[in-house]
Amino acid sequence: MDGKKISKVLYTLRVKVITMIVADFRIIPVGAGTSLGDYVKAVYKLLDEEGISYLPGPMSTSVETETLKDLLDIINSVNQMLAESGLQRIMTTLNIDYRLDKEASMESKLGDVGEQDLREHIRCKGI
Repeated sequence: MDGKKISKVLYTLRVKVITMIVADFRIIPVGAGTSLGDYVKAVYKLLDEEGISYLPGPMSTSVETETLKDLLDIINSVNQMLAESGLQRIMTTLNIDYRLDKEASMESKLGDVGEQDLREHIRCKGI
């Protein structure tokens, strides 16, 4: 095997062994009015039923997956569920942190900031 092939094999093995995706998404049901709580609750119920690790936020929801396919399957399931509820238009925003160098999780990302730092920041902002 030449050096190029070995590098490709090592890269492929590394990607398969160390792949963690932390993403957040926001889904906006257009034309649904100003109160979206029922839609948010339905999304959380779906995530719970599917056993998906998620973290609710004030403006979006974060999830952890091992593959991009898994992530896009989640987004597809959520959009399908909302479409089946009668919505005619759904806008989705997705932010992806695709790590190949080390394992990452929502917890580790929050831990990097530090719980005390987060509390101080919220206090400073008057929240």
